[in-house]
Amino acid sequence: MDLVTQSLLSSFTSEESLEIGLDDPVLFEHFVNYCAVSNEYGDEFDVEDLHTGGGDDLGIDGIAIIVNGTLVSDSDEVGDLAVANKYLEVDLIFCQAKSGSSFSGSEISNFFFGVKDFFATKPTLPRNLAVAGKESLTKAIYTKSPLFKRGNPLIRLFYATTGKWQDDPKLVARIENEKEALLELNIFRGVEFIPVDARLLQRLYASAKNRLSKSIEFTSKVTLPALPGIQESYLGYLPADQYLKLITDDSGNILRGLFYDNVRDFQGDNPVNHEMDETLKSPAQQLFVLMNNGVTIVADAIGKTGDTFTIEDYQIVNGCQTSHVLFNNMHNIKTPVHIPVKLIVSQDSEVKNRIIKATNRQTPVKTEELTALTDFQKALEDYYVAATGDCQLYYERRSQQYRSATGIEKIRIVSISNQIRSFSSMFLGLPHQASRYYGTLLKSIESKIFVPGHPLVAYYASALALYRFEALIRKKLLSQSYRPFKYHLLAIARMQIAGLGMPPMSSNKFEKYCEAIVTVLKDEKQCRAAFEQAAKVLDASLGGNLARDKAKDATLLSAAEKVCDSKC
Repeated sequence: MDLVTQSLLSSFTSEESLEIGLDDPVLFEHFVNYCAVSNEYGDEFDVEDLHTGGGDDLGIDGIAIIVNGTLVSDSDEVGDLAVANKYLEVDLIFCQAKSGSSFSGSEISNFFFGVKDFFATKPTLPRNLAVAGKESLTKAIYTKSPLFKRGNPLIRLFYATTGKWQDDPKLVARIENEKEALLELNIFRGVEFIPVDARLLQRLYASAKNRLSKSIEFTSKVTLPALPGIQESYLGYLPADQYLKLITDDSGNILRGLFYDNVRDFQGDNPVNHEMDETLKSPAQQLFVLMNNGVTIVADAIGKTGDTFTIEDYQIVNGCQTSHVLFNNMHNIKTPVHIPVKLIVSQDSEVKNRIIKATNRQTPVKTEELTALTDFQKALEDYYVAATGDCQLYYERRSQQYRSATGIEKIRIVSISNQIRSFSSMFLGLPHQASRYYGTLLKSIESKIFVPGHPLVAYYASALALYRFEALIRKKLLSQSYRPFKYHLLAIARMQIAGLGMPPMSSNKFEKYCEAIVTVLKDEKQCRAAFEQAAKVLDASLGGNLARDKAKDATLLSAAEKVCDSKC
């Protein structure tokens, strides 16, 4: 392994806080999985969720399943996305990592053979639990094939070594034959093989760490007058192809993280979206610009060369529905289609919040929902900043907010989706629903979370508990078998530490209740003891059966409460 790749691998290992004791080939597998999937998926993810390497792995070191732009790990998420969007667009990523320097034809063929066996109706090779879990999820997706409106899943195979890819004609021909054999299964709309050598691996890692930046041609615009707190602002319209550059990654997937500041997630085929969809499918699609309110883009910075704008660290704060409908119809656009656009450059968080509120008020959204997703989120971000030392966490209010930051362990970054899952599990009694798509979960509890008056320490406590759990797993102080039940363990640990009787969330007693939890979580020995005891309660509640599907049992938490009550 060359010095540059070795240095990048070392940096990656440190930031990911990977399990202690992993040998170099396994670390390299994680590294390749991260580089490959980051190239296809723009949001944060847990690299350990991708890893399948080990015994009985079919020669596959990592598998990622992306549905409608979301990296999924559970069939519940797929079901939620199917209901919300009324279609499924699926990308499958398979990785094989070899820390040696050669591209071996036999090893590549073994990789293809393992992938074919993964999809076989009568498989011949044994699977480990990680591969079996991904296989089960994939089969669940294929049962919904009537929703494959844009074709069958696309599959990408990344084969990585530390050497140099030479485009050897014999090897290329062999790979083409293997690709054709996969296509003959008639279950993919396309098969791509990406040979990753040391140089490409370095580029993929650099790209994954760079700030979000896109260049577009913005010719039809006017510059707005100077405004307080705003560096620059423009009003105009963009051709659809230029706007689509802003909302898609290099692989053509929609960047879902751009829309976190929208109060409403994509609503699927509702009446308004249906009307937009029909317009874009009709001969009158050019009228789209006159029938749409447009989108608002807020960026930290832009660079300009003539009409070429390079936009950095931006969010689409209003226009989630328009963006998704355009994305879904990109292949239907035959004539010039334009989108009204406001582009605002500001680094002032208060100004950004006011813009988000103002633009989202133009849609039927309750005032309290706007407050929850603006003022409350900013206050929460500030609260996290105030917590220092070993318990420092970073609240990622904006997608990829910490992407280019160095020296921050990934498990210390708390995304909005993880905050929703940890809080709803620990304090709302819903750990069995944590595997759902976070947008659907939020919709079901929107009146109970991010509520003005809730003590911020409750949100920090739930995120800190999740961080502590992950740290215990990676230090091998808690068995990996508990990972599917991590959200149940948050709720059980709360009961163990602070008691079964949880005060009303708007009361001062609840704040003290949460502070007591944080005090224990901050103490390494007490925290470990609390999770070990919580694991014993879970074992007793399950009768020792830690099958993954048990985590979806709605009665499991009440069973754990009874065990806790009997031991108190």
